[in-house]
Amino acid sequence: MSLKCVIVEDQTMFLQMLHNVLAGTPGLEVVATAQTEAAGIAACEKHLPDILVLDLALPDGHGVGVARRLAQLKPASKTLILSGEASTFVCPSDLQDHVHAVLDKTQAFDDLAVEIKTLLPTARGGSTALPEARVRQKLSEREYEIFELIGRGLMSKEIGEKLAISTQTVQTHRKNIAEKLGTSGGELVHQAVRHYHATLGTKM
Repeated sequence: MSLKCVIVEDQTMFLQMLHNVLAGTPGLEVVATAQTEAAGIAACEKHLPDILVLDLALPDGHGVGVARRLAQLKPASKTLILSGEASTFVCPSDLQDHVHAVLDKTQAFDDLAVEIKTLLPTARGGSTALPEARVRQKLSEREYEIFELIGRGLMSKEIGEKLAISTQTVQTHRKNIAEKLGTSGGELVHQAVRHYHATLGTKM
């Protein structure tokens, strides 16, 4: 089954180029394109895409509003942000778990293809769960607890509320967990989910 993708980009030529690149990606279906914040939100509400490719500079508002709406509609979805100022962009705290990557618009096509592939089912299914012993050995008790909660689908804010710690502290733990397990932020979620399901039977 293909993942659904919505592209929001105000420049017509760039939008068409993005569409051509992504439409030819196996496992991905571009279900809609939009050139404004309002149209982007409407497309997300209609199609509930798995992936949102989003330009931040839109004529009627900031692209973050589209990402925030999709995160509300479909928490498991991911947004890839395109920006001419990617190096200075600061992701809002409530979207830390939703935004998969922030890409420089000048290098968008090469980087976008790589990031998209990490989100496709074939890429996610190609890796196996990390061995339980390895995870236990590398992580502290608190880190392991957070790793399991990530695997259960909880966002950083929800994990913080459950453990009575700040969202910022959870995000710091996530960064440390990713470093210890030799993975990236986006792949960490996939590893946590695989690990949770692989060990579920031993905890019942």
